[in-house]
Amino acid sequence: MMEESNTKQEVSLNYHGLEVREYQIKIAHECAKKNSLVVLPTGLGKTIIAVLVTTQILKSFPPNSKIIVLAPTRPLINQHYQTFLKFLNISKEKYTILTGKILPEHRIGIFNESQILFFTPQTLRNDLVNRKYTLKDVALVIFDEAHHASGDYAYTMISDEFIDHNPDGIILGLTASPGFSKQKISELCQNLHIPVKNIHIRTRKDKDVKLYLKPMDIYKIGVDLTSLMEDIYQLITHVLEERLHYLSQLNFLEVKGEQLHTKIIRKDLLKLNGELVQLLQSNGDKTGIYSALSINAQALILYHMLELVEQQGLDILLEYFNKLNRDSKKRNSSKATKILASDNRLQKIYVILKKNVEFSPENLTHPKYYVLVKIISEELQNNPSSRILVFVKLRNSVKNIVNKLKKVGRIKPVRFVGQATKSVDDKGLSQKQQIEILAQFKEGIYNVLVSTNVGEEGLDIAECDLVIFYDVVTSEIRYIQRKGRTARHREGRVVILYSKGTRDEIYLRIALSKLKRMNVNLKNPQQLKESYCNTQKIIRNDPVVNLERDVRQEIELEPRKLPARTRPKSQFQSKLTTFLEISDTKQSSVKLSKHLSMRYGLRKNLQQDNFVFDIIDSDLHIVIYNKVLIQIYDPKTIQITQILSEIEDFSQISSLMIIVFDFIDYKEEIEGEKRLTKRKFQDLGSKHNFQVITIDNEEELYFIVKNILESSKQY
Repeated sequence: MMEESNTKQEVSLNYHGLEVREYQIKIAHECAKKNSLVVLPTGLGKTIIAVLVTTQILKSFPPNSKIIVLAPTRPLINQHYQTFLKFLNISKEKYTILTGKILPEHRIGIFNESQILFFTPQTLRNDLVNRKYTLKDVALVIFDEAHHASGDYAYTMISDEFIDHNPDGIILGLTASPGFSKQKISELCQNLHIPVKNIHIRTRKDKDVKLYLKPMDIYKIGVDLTSLMEDIYQLITHVLEERLHYLSQLNFLEVKGEQLHTKIIRKDLLKLNGELVQLLQSNGDKTGIYSALSINAQALILYHMLELVEQQGLDILLEYFNKLNRDSKKRNSSKATKILASDNRLQKIYVILKKNVEFSPENLTHPKYYVLVKIISEELQNNPSSRILVFVKLRNSVKNIVNKLKKVGRIKPVRFVGQATKSVDDKGLSQKQQIEILAQFKEGIYNVLVSTNVGEEGLDIAECDLVIFYDVVTSEIRYIQRKGRTARHREGRVVILYSKGTRDEIYLRIALSKLKRMNVNLKNPQQLKESYCNTQKIIRNDPVVNLERDVRQEIELEPRKLPARTRPKSQFQSKLTTFLEISDTKQSSVKLSKHLSMRYGLRKNLQQDNFVFDIIDSDLHIVIYNKVLIQIYDPKTIQITQILSEIEDFSQISSLMIIVFDFIDYKEEIEGEKRLTKRKFQDLGSKHNFQVITIDNEEELYFIVKNILESSKQY
């Protein structure tokens, strides 16, 4: 059904300060036509592509169509809002930011009145679940940091709802890191309803983006553990080995033999914990399960201690021992905590650490810290205006490193963590505080930002000359996000610190291997397509959402079939075949009015069946080969006098005119009203000699259009 509003909307770009690049224009042109995933290194202007796509969508879709921009965090949403506001020439009153801070009842009116909407995904998901509004008037949904579209994350549900509400709507996914495996990339595309052939990827080595990237040098620096660290590491490993052997002897672990700590990883113990919990909930024999759960919990704690030695230092291990001892004295303390706190060997380590605090505190500092200080000092000596970003996994380490760096000349460090408060000594930073710190970092009040993973993704951190990984991450996504903080507008360096001969070194190899595999997979669309075909979407019964999800398959894999009951009558088809004796195939096959509702899915279906079409700003709804005109009316609102008047006008410009009455959402006020209304329009057509068709679902309209196009090929 055509939108009633015929108001033309002038949409353009504000080029003041906007550098539009050739690859951005090329990618945006393709993304404006079909669901697409854009994979670009951080700093290559994914948001500008989103603005360009928005401009094209608003020109070719019904007036006042809505655009939704989604991003995982509020600071990132604010950044997108500012970018769109700066470069898209649309009245500021039409923009709005909707987050959980706005009451649900207030969001309904704001949604209806706004056109460019910026959402956190959880907020939109909750409103859709509670049926506050629908997405039927939304032409484009932009999923920033699209790699989050997995599992139960809100992106997956929103994309499903959007496709259900609006078959013609466009989905645009943006990410720097979609995942390393073919399966992950395929699942991401499937969750966002993006055919794998619609992935647009650029790497730092591609010719059309190389010009816009500054050189990035990556250095990997390994350090050796001190003798004290190695001694403590071995002692903790011995305690851990006892726990692993216990689990192995009771057949809770498949691995047997010696040196189990080299064969079992933390992930194996987490998996075992889940299996043990399931056994407790079952009706079977529970002998030994409670003991195994406690032993497994102890092993996980010991693994954490080993990682602290390897990655963070003995001073952080001492803090953890202090916490373990405090927790063991609490009434609700776990059995695992109490056993480890009373273990003589671990207590011996605790005493050694306490003595070193008193007499040789420098022995507790990880050797990586001294390398860190040297690198930062040299950078600031060579370039006093440098901005340096240090990524650290643990908040305790962030605090520890910042306190130490404050004592070093030239270095002006600041702590940057998330909003959650862990303790009195470890308070979180509010969003306002985060923004203030980033502004001060940009201004030079601070020159070293020591951050947890909160700084990896999305936040508007100033251009950094040097990014340092204090510890290694195995995730290729986090690796890409971290190093993407430098070499955007000027030359940058990345330094990765790791401990030799430890898991640190293994993690580094894993991350680099995943990164390489990701780029290979993205560049091989055929393999991705095969993986995509074999991947079946998992539909979960979410008691919170309580929304039906249909299992859909891409049109390219299984062509859509129209149920027999919805097919128009055969005598009508014969009339069309008789009419279509000549067609001009050199021109666009179909012209669609931009005022035509997106609900019919005509754009997507025509694309998938490879029919050439244009979008025009016209009152003519569908024009086929410049001969056949299809006009669509709402039977509830249309007046017969209007129909007759328009038929007289339109008959002058078409050889065949088809009048379609849309009964899809027709609601009867009295029983039998729908049937009588259909008969009234059929009689009207017979009396005035024009063709009338009534439709009860969206597929019928495309069936009519497709039948005309395919019938014409015979002549």
